Amino acid sequence: MDPAWRQQGRGRGRAAATPTPPGGVWAGDGRGRGGGRGAGKNITASTKPVNRGKNMVDPPKNTASSQSKFEEIRKSNQAAAQRLAQSQYSSSSDDEEDEDGVEVLGKEGKRGQILASALVTYTDQTGGDITELERTRQYLSDAFQSGAITCLICIASVKRNQAVWSCSGCFSLFHIPCIQKWAKDSVFLISSVTDEDFGKKDHPWPCPKCRYEYSPTQTPSRYLCYCGKVQDPPLDPWLVPHSCGLVCDKAFSPACGHHCLLLCHPGPCPPCPKMVSVSCMCGKASPLPRRCSNKPWSCQKRCGKTLPCGQHTCTSSCHSGVCDPCPRVSVQKCVCGREEAERQCASPVWHCPQVCGRPLSCGNHTCERVCHSGVCGVCPRSGNRACPCGKSKCSLPCTEDVPTCGDTCDKLMECGLHTCSMRCHRGPCETCRQEVEKQCRCGRYTRVMPCHKEYLCDSKCPNTRGCSRHQCRRKCVCLQQVLHWPIIDGVWGNKINLKTYLS
Repeated sequence: MDPAWRQQGRGRGRAAATPTPPGGVWAGDGRGRGGGRGAGKNITASTKPVNRGKNMVDPPKNTASSQSKFEEIRKSNQAAAQRLAQSQYSSSSDDEEDEDGVEVLGKEGKRGQILASALVTYTDQTGGDITELERTRQYLSDAFQSGAITCLICIASVKRNQAVWSCSGCFSLFHIPCIQKWAKDSVFLISSVTDEDFGKKDHPWPCPKCRYEYSPTQTPSRYLCYCGKVQDPPLDPWLVPHSCGLVCDKAFSPACGHHCLLLCHPGPCPPCPKMVSVSCMCGKASPLPRRCSNKPWSCQKRCGKTLPCGQHTCTSSCHSGVCDPCPRVSVQKCVCGREEAERQCASPVWHCPQVCGRPLSCGNHTCERVCHSGVCGVCPRSGNRACPCGKSKCSLPCTEDVPTCGDTCDKLMECGLHTCSMRCHRGPCETCRQEVEKQCRCGRYTRVMPCHKEYLCDSKCPNTRGCSRHQCRRKCVCLQQVLHWPIIDGVWGNKINLKTYLS
């Protein structure tokens, strides 16, 4: 069966227009000059007739408006696609293909060239050796990889076109607005919790990751490159993100007098690659050229340094730091030099039990200190001395005793509650005789009596002893039933309390 468009007449004459019957079917008799092979055949209502004569069907009136709407939607979609492509380019480190169809550089292409240019000044010093650069290379690689670096405050990826700040302790990157808010909130919380004078002290704020502390004046206010030379470093696709492209030039740590040779880079500076001439650790061998970051070396000869004992030398091979303690035993003198004993060489200092006894500078007394080193010092009875109660001082010769001042002693007595009411005196204070109200041990009675005495009432205990045969009849002390604990396996329960109360 021919398609619908072939079912019309194809003659050069004009066919008579036939009105459309009900049901939506075109009918033709095919007898006009324009009738063709398809004339007279039915066409379904869904198929539009092709009429090239003057009776052509007019197009819908809304065709022009539909076309204009389609063009508007197409243009808006193109603009959105362009914006998305630009944002992806700025936030991603993957190389893209340009408009002319230039072949994109692979993983070892553009990125490798940038990494090589950042490390070339270091590798020139090391002869191409990059074993000390693994940590730095990892930081550089993360800087290029999309999504590899995350701000730990907002938990969002750090993009190459965003202002960032790098911690000096852990070298983590944070967005400038995030770290500023973190520092402000940290100082506020610490000062509000710990200070009575709120807001008057400068409290440090910690790094969110490593807790390295910064003063409030170190809160970042500007976007700087990694080395700190350039403010607001430009976005250059041929440089490490957030770097300025200049030489880092930071001093190495630990300090050796040299500076970092890498281009502005994230993370810590690598070890110093300079070559210096250094001797071995024991100092016996001739100096050799060594890497500045790895200067110590051993000649493997015997150390030979004198040990602290002063009698033996170190037998270890050339080493760093102090020598090991002497493992031998020798005869050592005490500190005052009066006695000798065989002791470990590692602990040569020891004290004998004898009193020094050397005459003091006054010439009237001798040193009463036990075996000691150094001079004996001045006579303890010389200079300003206090009276027995300590309230007055006077300067007298060491041969004279300081007289009493005549004031009240006021020293705390043995009871721990009252002070001595006697006149300033030598020797210990007397027992406390103040009248106080005391309670007996059992707690049933009280009485006023001297402070130094103990009060025991006359009440007798009516309980049976632990033997379960005899009555206690002890006074006061056992009314707390320290003698009447139950017998378990022939042993009284609380022997400690029993011994305390019977003493």
